[in-house]
Amino acid sequence: MKTKVKLFIALILMVVVTMSCGKKQETLVVSRDFKSEQWGRFDFIEADYAVIKAPMTADVVLDIVVSDVYPNIYPSSEDGGKFSISLCINAPDGGRRSREYNFRLKDSDGRFKSEKIDGYYHYSLPLINEMNFYEAGNYHFKIENKYSKDPLCGIKSLTINCLKSQK
Repeated sequence: MKTKVKLFIALILMVVVTMSCGKKQETLVVSRDFKSEQWGRFDFIEADYAVIKAPMTADVVLDIVVSDVYPNIYPSSEDGGKFSISLCINAPDGGRRSREYNFRLKDSDGRFKSEKIDGYYHYSLPLINEMNFYEAGNYHFKIENKYSKDPLCGIKSLTINCLKSQK
């Protein structure tokens, strides 16, 4: 009788341990460092984001880091520090979501709207609040640089995360 109880307890423990070791949802969609601090106009950034358990709601957030020469190495740049991208997300069921984004990284006087840390300006920009991922599977992200001049200068890194919404 005691061996059956011990066996039963061991089985329960194995089930609990197995369930607690399940895969956790990643937050990182894509991260890209620009070694030369330049992003070519047609250098698309693509990544697959695996949703493990659906439905899931997350905030899609873009973090970028730029230097003093952003957005252009030419001092008479007339765009005022505008950061423009296009984001397209293809869902596993064939659904598609696409939108252009324009963010102002500088104020009307040409000063960066972020504090300079270690020689760079850091921004966390909201792309999609409370995006619904209705089914598990791979969501394909494609980011396009929409800056009118080629290349976009002064960009050090770009990262997109899907952060669990705080409801």
